[in-house]
Amino acid sequence: MKNNTPSVLIVEDDADIRELLRICLEADGYRVNSAADGLDALQQLQAGTRPALILLDLMTPRMDGEEFLQQMRASPFASIPVVIMSGHNASAKKAQELKVACCLMKPVEFEDLLRTVRRLTAARARK
Repeated sequence: MKNNTPSVLIVEDDADIRELLRICLEADGYRVNSAADGLDALQQLQAGTRPALILLDLMTPRMDGEEFLQQMRASPFASIPVVIMSGHNASAKKAQELKVACCLMKPVEFEDLLRTVRRLTAARARK
């Protein structure tokens, strides 16, 4: 894979879902990093990971998605678009409140995921 290929950071506590998302995104040509929770994701950003997009589960241990967003937005990484992935009915409303780029309901259809990732990484690449 080329180094200028967009990268995606997956923040998801379920290892099986993380792996399926990674396989799907890598098959479409993306570089993928993953984190089990918001704390791990924040540490990766601080260590130099620079994703074009973050796929974020709101319900994770140690640091949930909402706290991760608060800390990320108070940092140099605030401009990275975030897509919330959740299985809760109130997630779409929560996504609007949190002002994220998009909300995908679990179980996420791979075509919906790829369409969203392509759109947001392409928009970021044009900036």
